Amino acid sequence: MTRFLLALLLGGCAPDKSMDTSEAELNLGDSPKEESEDCELSVRVDAVPVAELANPLVGDTWTMIMYCDEVILMGPAVLRIYPADLATLDASSPTFTFVKAGTGEIQYQMGSRRVDIPVTIEEAP
Repeated sequence: MTRFLLALLLGGCAPDKSMDTSEAELNLGDSPKEESEDCELSVRVDAVPVAELANPLVGDTWTMIMYCDEVILMGPAVLRIYPADLATLDASSPTFTFVKAGTGEIQYQMGSRRVDIPVTIEEAP
């Protein structure tokens, strides 16, 4: 029985054929462009660009969305504020709640795209 299996295994193999690669072509000239360089980034709160917003007050919330030209970017993101004690970040959405007056910087990154936003939080009247 072992001889039969061995003969079947050895006899069932196709003879070595050399691969003919003479017709193969490799196109190196048309590589895709890096997407991060091809668009204008903007960050908006309720569809308003952050640059057009008034300074937030303590207690305000900003749900931030990053756009590439006019297209919403989606995917894993890193959102931070420095110093960290100026705001809390919602664990399930890109939403800051400002808890302390002061000046800082918001950093928002999606993939290789990053935006740094200076921010001044003012005391509520």
